[in-house]
Amino acid sequence: SDFSRSFRAQYGVPPSAFDAEAFRRPRREAMLESASASIHRLESLPAPENPDGFAVRLRELPARQVAYIRVTSPYEGGVPHAISRLVAWAEERGLADGQWLGYQWDDPEIVPIEKCRYDVGLEVPRGTQGDLEVGITEFEPMRVAEVDIAGSIDVELRALHWLYLTWLPNSGYAPAHQPMFEAWNGRPFAHGAEHFELRAHLAVVDANLPL
Repeated sequence: SDFSRSFRAQYGVPPSAFDAEAFRRPRREAMLESASASIHRLESLPAPENPDGFAVRLRELPARQVAYIRVTSPYEGGVPHAISRLVAWAEERGLADGQWLGYQWDDPEIVPIEKCRYDVGLEVPRGTQGDLEVGITEFEPMRVAEVDIAGSIDVELRALHWLYLTWLPNSGYAPAHQPMFEAWNGRPFAHGAEHFELRAHLAVVDANLPL
């Protein structure tokens, strides 16, 4: 009852009457309008029968220490600048050829774009120290569903669309309390700003286990 009252106070309707798609749609459109003009609306993507032939591998990743720079409003152009700053930091320490990551903590279809948090990250040896600009965090061991992506941002969106809407509901897994990771092949944007080569990592747990 407390939840229902709080929900109604926040959204104006009880949980049973809440239209999640209507709530998400304008935020999705705002996200895509703020991103590259080459990104098509998700509604225009192919139906999720996997025409691209995406395939999932399940991997067990160990605990990792990650150096990162956080970007807010990542759809407004701050990510490339953060990458350049973190690359310079890593090169000074001989760490720039490690595993580069990108991961977003917030769903832009729910959270206002200006409050979304995206981290440009680099796996670093344990004990590495950050500074005023570069933070250090640690991720616990996790199981991930890994999908190879090679192509434009549209290909990456199709991969995530298929991974969440088709593979996940039929997999026996549920999302873990972790962001979706982009694990770059080489350094970020090593193949330019229009062609990406990376692996998407969706952290998962057994759907029958308590989250």
